[in-house]
Amino acid sequence: MFGDRRYRFVLYIALMVAGLATFGVYRVIDGMRASSRIATQNVVVAAADIPEGQALTQVDLAVVQLPVAAVPAGSYGAPTDVVGRVSRIPIFKGEAIVPGRLAPEGTAGGLEVKILPGKRAMSVRIDDVAGLSGMVQPNSRVDVMLTTRDAVAGGQISKLFMSNMRVLSVGAQVTRGEDGRPINAPTATLEVTPEEAERLALATREGSIQLVLRGYGDPDSIKTTGAVKGDLLTQVAVPAAPQLPEKRPAPRRSTPVPAPQPAPQPTTITVPPKTDSVVVKVYRGDQLSQLKFEQARDSARRDSIRRAQRDTLR
Repeated sequence: MFGDRRYRFVLYIALMVAGLATFGVYRVIDGMRASSRIATQNVVVAAADIPEGQALTQVDLAVVQLPVAAVPAGSYGAPTDVVGRVSRIPIFKGEAIVPGRLAPEGTAGGLEVKILPGKRAMSVRIDDVAGLSGMVQPNSRVDVMLTTRDAVAGGQISKLFMSNMRVLSVGAQVTRGEDGRPINAPTATLEVTPEEAERLALATREGSIQLVLRGYGDPDSIKTTGAVKGDLLTQVAVPAAPQLPEKRPAPRRSTPVPAPQPAPQPTTITVPPKTDSVVVKVYRGDQLSQLKFEQARDSARRDSIRRAQRDTLR
């Protein structure tokens, strides 16, 4: 009985020590998690692309949690803080809503939001040709070309007198369509300075203007002297063909001509003259003697030879 109590006491002590150890390990792990946890903050961002001059609604906004160190200065924590405000510049999806992207409070949506400080909006009349068949759209960059009468030289003159002008709207449309289709409208509104507005008003009275579309991101300002009718005739005239230097054939390498071989000398074959003599061998006993007689070419000679042979035999 006493032994059973002792075993139970030891068991209770072991369970208590295990519980304390488990609790200590949990506290240590929780402390480590708390030290590694990053503080976050709610930030209002755009839920979709928002064009400039548009009043913000609840649908256009979303709330995300960002680390405190990454929160933009002046950002908003609740959508109700910015609902009804007007975007001053385009805001893309996921960008934080900050005061620099919004127009001042109380500003209504429309064209006046797009006008930069110190600038003005001025509308000019265009047609299908001047408007590049409707390809000029809001936020495009154009050059303004004036065609009027030259009071000094007479005739017509065309000149680009304004460059890199921003198109605020085309007709009643102040934003570029999402489908990118051409906008056919009789007027275009340009962003100009007060001085440019004065010159543009005078140009519309003195002649006709056309808009020349610029490429995207082309910041260069163009300065020209203007074009007159004489320039057209100069361009149409066919220039005389330039006199090209006469091409001389490249000198050919002379092929060495072999020296003429001397004509072979005729070989003279010496024919030994025919022998006109006849040798006659004469045997007397064991002695041999030879008699040489000249060969006769006619019958008389032959006869003389025969007589000599007969005399010899005697």
